[in-house]
Amino acid sequence: MTLGRDLINRLLIGSLIVVIVALLLDEFGRTFEPMLKRYRARLTPSRLTWRVFLPLLGAVVLAILMWGAMLIQVYLVVIGLVMTWYAMRRAKQRQQLLESKQVFQLVLAFRSAYQLQPSVFSTLDRVKDKVEQPLRGLVDVLIKSFYLTASPERAFSELRERTDNVYVNQFAYILEMSESASSDAVVTALDNLVARLQTHDELRRETESSLTSITGQTSVLQRIAAAIVVAVALIPGLRNPYTTVLGQIMYIVFLSIILAGSYYIDREIGKLLERIS
Repeated sequence: MTLGRDLINRLLIGSLIVVIVALLLDEFGRTFEPMLKRYRARLTPSRLTWRVFLPLLGAVVLAILMWGAMLIQVYLVVIGLVMTWYAMRRAKQRQQLLESKQVFQLVLAFRSAYQLQPSVFSTLDRVKDKVEQPLRGLVDVLIKSFYLTASPERAFSELRERTDNVYVNQFAYILEMSESASSDAVVTALDNLVARLQTHDELRRETESSLTSITGQTSVLQRIAAAIVVAVALIPGLRNPYTTVLGQIMYIVFLSIILAGSYYIDREIGKLLERIS
């Protein structure tokens, strides 16, 4: 009876903490919303969402529920901060990642407009808004460099200094050679580039499909670890062995092994997807 009452009390405390934090975030969010909108573009990546901060919120709640186990409390808060920092870093990397599908969209848009008016930089100026960042920014730099210097060579050189994407460089080479080639030859070269991009996209989809089982296993591992951590925090019978210093160290080692394995798998998958994106 006492065990059940203690479990209910901890569930109520945990729910109360979540509600209070949510209310505070909502209140402060409305208060500082104008300022946040002003500085969000400079301080955070556009793909950053509230989900990024869930690990930190969960870690703080668990640390409060693990009252009496100071080592574990400190460890959980630190892990929450590290996971949040890692999620923010990944979000920024994804924002800066130049995906091949963006290049594909640019090449198709340029090809259609170029056939109507075979002028490289005026065509780029018309189609640049049809692609997302960061490619739109690169095209904008290319156009501005040309209008400032009146030199296509310097403009394309500026573009190559800002990106090492192989497909962007191939596209730039085609545009650079357009001065000494016919419009039909340029369109043919663009068609060949589109075909290469389509092949690359098929390879990317096949790779992502083959990685589905691996990501699923990683997700199951993470959920099992989360379930164990929550159960230890809520159920006194499971929590008691971890009130001693030795028990807390064992808890930290166990959780660290699971987190390290998840991080390694996630990092390797991320590297592979970035190479084929």
